[in-house]
Amino acid sequence: MPKVEEILTFSQAHKSKIQKYFNGGYYYSNTPKLLQEIKKHELNALFLLSIETPAELCKFLKTSFFELEERINNPVYKYYAIRKKRGGERQINAPEKKLKAIQRRLNYFLQAYYLWIKPNEVFGFVVNPHYLGNYCNIAENAKPHIGKKHLLNIDLKDFFPSISASRVKSVFTSSYFNFSEQIATALTLLTTYEGKLPIGIPTSPIISNFVCFQLDADLKSFCETNGLRFTRYADDLTFSSDTLITNDIIFDIINLIKKNGFKINEKKLRLKSANRKQTVTGLTVNEKVNIDRRLLKRIRAMLHDFTTNGIDIASRRHFNLNGEIDTKHCSKFINRLEGYINFVGQVRGKNDTVYTKLKQPFDQVFSKTATS
Repeated sequence: MPKVEEILTFSQAHKSKIQKYFNGGYYYSNTPKLLQEIKKHELNALFLLSIETPAELCKFLKTSFFELEERINNPVYKYYAIRKKRGGERQINAPEKKLKAIQRRLNYFLQAYYLWIKPNEVFGFVVNPHYLGNYCNIAENAKPHIGKKHLLNIDLKDFFPSISASRVKSVFTSSYFNFSEQIATALTLLTTYEGKLPIGIPTSPIISNFVCFQLDADLKSFCETNGLRFTRYADDLTFSSDTLITNDIIFDIINLIKKNGFKINEKKLRLKSANRKQTVTGLTVNEKVNIDRRLLKRIRAMLHDFTTNGIDIASRRHFNLNGEIDTKHCSKFINRLEGYINFVGQVRGKNDTVYTKLKQPFDQVFSKTATS
């Protein structure tokens, strides 16, 4: 991985060629040879980092100055709440259509840059270009902790809302981006709401990863010194070791987290030895990365209901509904069951017998349901 300083220097040195490629609509094959040798996500990152003026920002976001100013000064969000699985509510702020389109474009390029410089210990909120051959998901996040004698799980409390707008701006003015005050302020106002990082907008996940750069570096250094393995998936931190994870070590880790501006969810702090079920982001890791038995039991029950009684009865029972079943519930049931089965394949492998015993009957019944 190149140093951030080298990337920024390269971006400014070849700024005209980079912007000419994107703004001029050149095909990739017609770009200067220098840029052809750069991977696509790296070229996207360089385009983002080349922005210096408001005019360049508008071109980058494919919007006019007046439209961008309106979205910054008068952002429109729709607020609603969804229930959490374990009780309570999660507050969602959904941006209006035009603002969301701007945020989605920005997210695309932020993801490209983060992929270029991301720590090896981070597996959440990362887009995986197929040509790189490595992947970031909960299964990969769990693998470093397989068969460890001791496993520590720590959850960051109120992850997105705890990240203030000032912290986001500090990221954009930091050595990672080196944006001017004007550009950093504009990007901050486009990606925060009511002074914090909101849940529900496209850019919040990737920005949280940039905010966590120092936290990840501090925890990595601490773990290397103390013989621990460390991974982070969003707000889930996992530490493992073949030697005892003492109270002093836990205390030091918590202090590092607090030093970096985060709080822990004390209810979700768990330390488990190898003689108990150890889980990392919902997957068991005692002997290998595996699906929790309770989830497999649920998937098998849904599949049995679907293949035996049909989509209407299965949907009604799954959602605890009375009366007629509409197509929305049926579609939601199918998507959920298929997602569960694909998840089993992702974790256990597509050649695994557990996966194939779920996948084959689902495909057979689904094809009949779709054509009927």
